[in-house]
Amino acid sequence: MPKRRSIVTENSEDIFTSQKRKKALSRKNDEEDSNVLRVNSLFGELVSKAGYILQKDNLPNLLSCDQAVFQKDLTYSLKSHPVFRLPEIAEKFVKGLEDHVEDPQRLKWSLLYTQTVNDCETARGGQQDSLIRLCLNIEELQPCLIQLLTEKLLEAANDDEASSDANIPSLILANLKWLDYIVDSDTLTTKIVEIIEGSPLKVQQEVITYVPSIVNDANHPKLAEVFCDLYDTTPELTPAILDTLGHLTLPKESVAEVFHSVLKTLHAARPEQLHVIVKFLLTNTQPSVAYQVLSDIREKINLPGDCRPTRLSPKKSISSSIPSTAKDDPAYETLLLNNIKMAIITNKFLATNWLKAIQDVCNVASVRPIDFLVLLILYDAVPSQRHPIESIFRNKIRTGLFSDAVLGEIFAKHIVALKENFKSLKKISSLLLRSPEPLVSQTAATLYKLSFLHLGGHYRQESMLALLNHLGDSSVVRHTALTLLSTLAHKHTADMSKFTIFIKGSMEMMDELSMREVKRLLDVVILLVFSDNSHAALQDELMILVRKQLCHTNPKYKHIGVLTAALIVKNMVNEEEGDTSSNSTASERSIMNTRALKEAENLLCLVMSSTAHTPTAAALFMDELASISLRENMNHKLEEFVCDKMTNEFQNNFVTEIEPSTTYPQRTICNGCILEPGCWLEPSDKKTNLVYLTPQFRLLRMLECRIQDGDLVSIDALLGCPVISPAPEVFDNFDSLIVSEQHVALSCLFYTINWFRELLNAFVTQKDREMKDRVYKRLDQVIELENLIAKYLPKCPNYVPPIAVFDVDCSMATPTVSLINTKKAKRGRKPGSGKGKGAKSKGKNANTDATQLGTQACSQPVSQVPLSLASQSHANKDSPEKNAASEPTLDKASLRPFLRELHFDVFYLLFRKLALHIDVAGEGQLTLPEAEFLLTDLNCKLEHIFGTSNKRASVLGNSQEKSIGHSHLDLFSPAEVAEHIIQILKPLCVHLEKISTFFHTMIADNDGIMDAPTMFTENTRPVIKVNLQLFMALQCLLSWKGLQQEGNKEILLSILRIIAKKLEGDVVSSMDQEELTSAVFRYLSNFHATIVDLGTATVLVQTLVAIIALPQHEDFTDSLIQVVEELLKREWYTTGGEKEKGALFHQNLHVLLQEYLKQSKDPLKQMEIICSEGLEQFLADSSKDRQSESFPTLNKNSLFVYYKAILSFLVSGTNKSLSIVGSASDDSRKRLLIWNTAIKILHTHVTILKNYYSRQMLSTCLKFARPFLEFFLRSAMPLMDTCFREHNQDVVMLLKSVQGSTRFLQNLCTHSKVKQDTTLTRYVPPLRKSLETLVYRVKAMLALNKCHNAFWMGILKNRDLHGEEILSQRSMEESEEEGNEEEEEVEDNDEQSDVEIEDAGEQASADDDKITDYIGRKLQIEQGAASVLEVITVFLCVTVTLSVLFVARHPPRKTLGDCVEVWCAAPQRLQAPQHTNMTPISHLQPAIYNFNC
Repeated sequence: MPKRRSIVTENSEDIFTSQKRKKALSRKNDEEDSNVLRVNSLFGELVSKAGYILQKDNLPNLLSCDQAVFQKDLTYSLKSHPVFRLPEIAEKFVKGLEDHVEDPQRLKWSLLYTQTVNDCETARGGQQDSLIRLCLNIEELQPCLIQLLTEKLLEAANDDEASSDANIPSLILANLKWLDYIVDSDTLTTKIVEIIEGSPLKVQQEVITYVPSIVNDANHPKLAEVFCDLYDTTPELTPAILDTLGHLTLPKESVAEVFHSVLKTLHAARPEQLHVIVKFLLTNTQPSVAYQVLSDIREKINLPGDCRPTRLSPKKSISSSIPSTAKDDPAYETLLLNNIKMAIITNKFLATNWLKAIQDVCNVASVRPIDFLVLLILYDAVPSQRHPIESIFRNKIRTGLFSDAVLGEIFAKHIVALKENFKSLKKISSLLLRSPEPLVSQTAATLYKLSFLHLGGHYRQESMLALLNHLGDSSVVRHTALTLLSTLAHKHTADMSKFTIFIKGSMEMMDELSMREVKRLLDVVILLVFSDNSHAALQDELMILVRKQLCHTNPKYKHIGVLTAALIVKNMVNEEEGDTSSNSTASERSIMNTRALKEAENLLCLVMSSTAHTPTAAALFMDELASISLRENMNHKLEEFVCDKMTNEFQNNFVTEIEPSTTYPQRTICNGCILEPGCWLEPSDKKTNLVYLTPQFRLLRMLECRIQDGDLVSIDALLGCPVISPAPEVFDNFDSLIVSEQHVALSCLFYTINWFRELLNAFVTQKDREMKDRVYKRLDQVIELENLIAKYLPKCPNYVPPIAVFDVDCSMATPTVSLINTKKAKRGRKPGSGKGKGAKSKGKNANTDATQLGTQACSQPVSQVPLSLASQSHANKDSPEKNAASEPTLDKASLRPFLRELHFDVFYLLFRKLALHIDVAGEGQLTLPEAEFLLTDLNCKLEHIFGTSNKRASVLGNSQEKSIGHSHLDLFSPAEVAEHIIQILKPLCVHLEKISTFFHTMIADNDGIMDAPTMFTENTRPVIKVNLQLFMALQCLLSWKGLQQEGNKEILLSILRIIAKKLEGDVVSSMDQEELTSAVFRYLSNFHATIVDLGTATVLVQTLVAIIALPQHEDFTDSLIQVVEELLKREWYTTGGEKEKGALFHQNLHVLLQEYLKQSKDPLKQMEIICSEGLEQFLADSSKDRQSESFPTLNKNSLFVYYKAILSFLVSGTNKSLSIVGSASDDSRKRLLIWNTAIKILHTHVTILKNYYSRQMLSTCLKFARPFLEFFLRSAMPLMDTCFREHNQDVVMLLKSVQGSTRFLQNLCTHSKVKQDTTLTRYVPPLRKSLETLVYRVKAMLALNKCHNAFWMGILKNRDLHGEEILSQRSMEESEEEGNEEEEEVEDNDEQSDVEIEDAGEQASADDDKITDYIGRKLQIEQGAASVLEVITVFLCVTVTLSVLFVARHPPRKTLGDCVEVWCAAPQRLQAPQHTNMTPISHLQPAIYNFNC
């Protein structure tokens, strides 16, 4: 049977194959034989015998068996050759191979794969190793073959004319890597070095890259030395060298040497090398030095996009046809950021330390674009650090480090990186936009804006959708989002038009929006709809919608319809253009404008007819049309149409001719026109006409001004028109009137004031002298009438003033009036807190101080804005009329919803000369009440438009309150407002100089006695108020962040020139910005000597700080510190001659102290001066009203202010002082001295609580001590780790000082628990955690320096603030064993321990030694790797061990918690290791640390 099968198999081909097939197979075999290369040498004989077939031309070699069989057969042939013996045969074999590879084609295929023959079924695959690699894995051939390959590699590397299509050097290196066995590793290493030294740059890079996979680990150090030399001499090899060093097995010393060399030259790295360099640095960064390394990296690294023009190499820029700035830089930047991200994900400690490095940046010049990008990377890569990252973003924005200018530069230069991290960017923007702080929210809006403008593509769409999602958030967030949408729609209409359908969909939310928000949304939607003819369907839909809204019975929807109609009219009809490209285009445009004009007129008529019986809607429509006429270029024909219609209607409704003999019961009337007081004499159906009196006049005068080019001659008679109003006797007998009559009298006052305010807005710009005098007369009448309202309005708690601002919500709550008496309430039980009926009745009567406004007697529209009444300022307490001071008075700022807004033109009235004496005010002078009235309104507007307060927005409060009364102001951008302010800067400076001269003369007349009887009189108080308002105006203007932007540079220069001209004269025209800023600073700082109240002094200092924040100026720090120090060393008095005190005084004092420390170059020095001079003098004063002689502002009432200011700034001040010294090893002693000063300041403020403390001071100490201890652990302890051997005495003294403070902090924690004060106890757990960490960190520091035996623990007694032992623990101590008697003999002071357990028994000592050894082993002290993270890890283990030990020693019957005390040993226990050069410490004193068990 088997024989039959073999016959069939052998003859099967002959049976089933035709003659034609046989001929083809024969021809194929002949061709294969013809391609076989016959090599007549020992090499050819042996490889052919082993089954290897060499081929000719460009064909791969063949192998008829598996490569392992081939190697085995070839090895056997080499060893068993009958003629030659090893090593001679190996040399002859390699010589034959060398002859074979002389042909470039044969060399290539000897290095490339070997193809398996088709009929081989035992091989591992169709392709096997190359001939060279097969021979290299034979030990007998390897040395000679490596010599051959080295020569061939150098030959190919230096052959510039090589035309081979294969990269021979790369193929040779690929055959050398991952060999099964290396016979002579040293020789191979030598050959590799020779190749590196003799090859061109490109080959060197390849060789260096292949080194880790070629050379054995034992030879890596030798190669590392060669690489280090190349790194210094050949910068082009930097990426390859660093990438290879990361894969070599090297000792730590070698890696550290290369690491520091790379870090030192990082600033000079090329863009294409950055990603490799940073990867090497981050991969080899140790946790103990991570903070310093990352700080150096972020300071020295320059992203490729930062300086693109200077980053190109000349050779590359010439040879490359595509600019590198457009092709390479974004790729390099992406690689760099990806490497950073991967390193952070791999090593979590890098994320924490990088955040600390970014957090410690404290000035704008130190901000790097990589800071922002790394924060985005960390936000996505490390979710656990998101909360700290959000806090860093907020802090950077608050301090002005992430300003709009910085962010704009980042978005302009790093678009690709931002696209890669867009997900994080969108989340951060969304989070910050919801912040209650206006500055943070505005910065988030800037992020959205920059994302929309710079990123493009689908990122733009995602930004828009994210912004629209914010319309469902709180009112504050909606306002910011809508403001940004409006800005984008007006400035980038074409880009926003693509998203019209998305934005229009947001109109479904109008029911949830306020009226102002609806107005902004409609403005955006209608602008985009009418900006493109492709939105014709949406235009028709809007026209249908507005007709439905105007016919609605709900007032809110009717008001929305009015707004929609006004905005449609604005966008429907365009201003006619004079020049056109062709006649056909002009005619088409004319036809379209005519049709649109007709539709606009019909829409206007529809609105006027629909609002005929809704006066508030009509008033809103007129106000909106007036604003449109002011800001937009409406069609001239449409303006004339509206003007004619408004003129006729106004004259018919409000102006009438009367006879001179006509008399009225209220007041005698002059000849001429009068205004009808409809609420007095006319029928009831005309009462509401007065509601839209002022809006209609505003629209009329706006149109007249545009049509007549600013001339109001046609309506100037209205300025002198008499007004019917109640006689003075009516208000003299106001209390005797019935309620309805009181309401009518007050309504008449409001209508009259609003009419006069609109007259001021209209005619203040007229040049006629007589008209100017009438304007000032109306201004005086406005002030007089507002004083009447302030006097009599509190007497009518149920009165609702007529609304004067109409773009408010109709659905808002009814306004309330809060009456606050100036009488100080007696301490004791709160009203209504008693029991019984009497208490209930008192509670009912108490509601008279805060009542709800009822309905007005006459039918007036109900206001929707809260009206608050507040007490007068503390200055009123010093007035002679102390009985009247107890009556509640009106806060005029709360009247904004009921008064017409003054326009900016009104402030031109400040150009008159200021009269400082009321009694002798001459004709044509500006009186103090007029100046105060104008400046108060000016500052209110500046505060609103510039937003310098940065107050947190309340979620519970009304978001519209700030914008109510500023509708006209919101039409202008901050830059436009600043240009208006420039026009009145000169009179402001003139008034400042006159007031300064006034006070200078007064101080000189009183011989510098600030509390002299003649210093403060009735004439002085209004001068002080005006002076304060003047400085506030300058402070608001100079604090505007927009002045720091490049686009507003001309505005800044104009402001500086006007102010500097008062000091330098006409020379300012040739001065640059730095000289102008210096002149302005000197000019304003000169006023500090003539300021007599602390509030004005505080505003002056804030103004000087704002000047320092401006770009391009010299260093004013010393001058500012000198000014603030002089202010702190002055005594301040009230206008009554008494020493100033109270909450406002403390607030101003705190601001001065903050700037005094914040602006100082060396804050610790200033703190030390306050502690050494101020606090010591205060403590030494034994009088009743104790105070400091050097700092008179430091007294028993203001001690808390100084205490909080210094402790809150202690961390920042210490960090700032440390940054000045630097981090070099030579400066370690200086850094220790700085820490010694900081600890001394902390100790002074901690121990002062023993004698003087309050609940606020205790809370402040607990709150700010923890951040200082954490900063001490983070910065001081690593410093002491490295310099303990050199400066052991300084370190020990520093620890001793820290111990004195931590001991008292422990007592303070115990006091808080005993008192069970929740305000204090909430700070105790984190503070005790820091104290515990400090204990073990000191232990690790001593162990690192081979002094761990000088550390042991004991039980600390619980004591109160005065050092008294707590009784509960003392009773328990009496029942302790006799072995603890030595503990009770220890003195009770801060320098020694309360309890010692050195002699507590052999078991205790043995246990302590076990604990010490356990910590030493865990921390690996001998290797020097004692990191804070390891200490905290060991802390958990040690705490468990200690708990068991102490429970065994002391039964669990102690109730107040045990405290363990740790301290250094006596001198004899602290010995230096014998293998070091450190001398024993002979004067080491105990340094005690406390923590809670």
